[in-house]
Amino acid sequence: DKLQVIADFDGTLTKSVVDGKPALHSIDVFKNTATLSQAYRDGYDALAVKHGPAYENPNLSVEERQEVLYRWWEDHENLCAGEVMTLNDLLQSNDDINTPLRDGCEKMLRLLSDHKVPLIVVSAGIGEVVKYVLKEYKPRVVSNYITFDDNGRIKEFSRPTVSVFNKHIFPLPVDQERHNVVLLGDSIGDCNMADSVPDTKTVLKIGFFIGTVSITLL
Repeated sequence: DKLQVIADFDGTLTKSVVDGKPALHSIDVFKNTATLSQAYRDGYDALAVKHGPAYENPNLSVEERQEVLYRWWEDHENLCAGEVMTLNDLLQSNDDINTPLRDGCEKMLRLLSDHKVPLIVVSAGIGEVVKYVLKEYKPRVVSNYITFDDNGRIKEFSRPTVSVFNKHIFPLPVDQERHNVVLLGDSIGDCNMADSVPDTKTVLKIGFFIGTVSITLL
């Protein structure tokens, strides 16, 4: 009764590699929704070319890379405005892609649920997708959510934007009386997800490997 779990979603609870290829994330579920226009898809790829190199530049500080992500997401939100999509369209895209959870993850989630251990998921992806995939386990999800208008179009995204590097700034829906945390992530930005949790006594951080062993060991 003193434990809670804080976890990233994409590449942490879900597999990072499927059939030898990088697994698709919740943003890929969004991107591949059938109702989105070709102009959106072309624009999405153009934004990756524009912002991707700076985001991946190891010579930039975390703060500088965070600013790149903010600009990237703002450009993406502008690109999405007015695109045709409903929540059902998005969830159908998830069913079509169906990136699996990691081996053993469902067993862990069921164990947490059975013992009433809170699971807080902090994701820089798409909140609707995260909640849909994990709906059986009723997690508390801090993420980026979409507002749809009455005509089946994208209106806007929630603010502030949750990104890879700013998860530590969000007040999390934790249980105040639980002072021990297991933290699960797959990136440097995930290491600080529990910073906003008050009066922690023990924080066990578990990082998941992403990449190619032969390259990493060189």
